Amino acid sequence: MQEPPPRPGGPPPPRAGDVAPYVEDERPATLADIRSLRRWLAVAAVWAVAATALAVIALLEANEGDSADDRTRAADELARVQRQLNSRLDDLESGIEDLPTADDLSKLDGRLKSVEDNVDKNTTATGRLSGRVDDLEGRVDDLESRVEELEASSADTTTTP
Repeated sequence: MQEPPPRPGGPPPPRAGDVAPYVEDERPATLADIRSLRRWLAVAAVWAVAATALAVIALLEANEGDSADDRTRAADELARVQRQLNSRLDDLESGIEDLPTADDLSKLDGRLKSVEDNVDKNTTATGRLSGRVDDLEGRVDDLESRVEELEASSADTTTTP
């Protein structure tokens, strides 16, 4: 099978096995995205607990010939592992619940926008004041030179009688 000739001035045609380039999505996460993430995280945790329980049960059945002490020990270990997993799940769920809500984020965004507006206003006011200070400095320099001229001319008039 022959490949078609490349188009002049354009990219070469895709070949079998080519993968499209990855384009990162820059949209912020929404409340629905966070809820979905929580839901899937809980599902994954439940599956992890179930898989652990099945693995321990399979291990127990494989060792049926072992003594009752081994079974008791394995059951105790299974109970301990389940308690640890449940504790971890509870910690994870409480950590997720402590995350800021969309309302908190929108309030923070509003406060940030207000601060940015205030900075813009203050920058404008500072620019105007800087111009006024420069103007006043120029006027003071003019007054100082006029005072020096007046002092010089009054010194000339007092010394020449």
